[in-house]
Amino acid sequence: MELIADTTVLIDLWRFRTKRLRIADLVEKVGNASLVVPWITQAEFSRGALFKGVALSDLAPFYSGFLIQAFDQRTMERYCELWVEMARAGKAPDYPDLWIAACASTRGVALVTRNPKHFKNIPHIQVVSYELGVP
Repeated sequence: MELIADTTVLIDLWRFRTKRLRIADLVEKVGNASLVVPWITQAEFSRGALFKGVALSDLAPFYSGFLIQAFDQRTMERYCELWVEMARAGKAPDYPDLWIAACASTRGVALVTRNPKHFKNIPHIQVVSYELGVP
């Protein structure tokens, strides 16, 4: 089984990599699923890490535990279809989140996130949400 990882998943796995109790709900919800990291999720996370002073080369071992989903024609077409459907319904989608949703929709798998509200109006996707534990 696979799950598409939203950027919040990478942020939490990085931030709490030594404090596993904080991400116990995430670990429980993911279970034995493989986390797929879309190119846009990787880009968002890497951009933030670089801004915080983390060298991009230091992220390579972190990313090695994930299946990285490259940009492809099918995902681009799905993104366009979702955007048009939402725009016609009067809902202006957030671009990075819609790209992540298109990756999940194209693969036919659920998306895991700590921010389900970012995906609530996007049709044709299943969202698995989690919460951080108390420190």
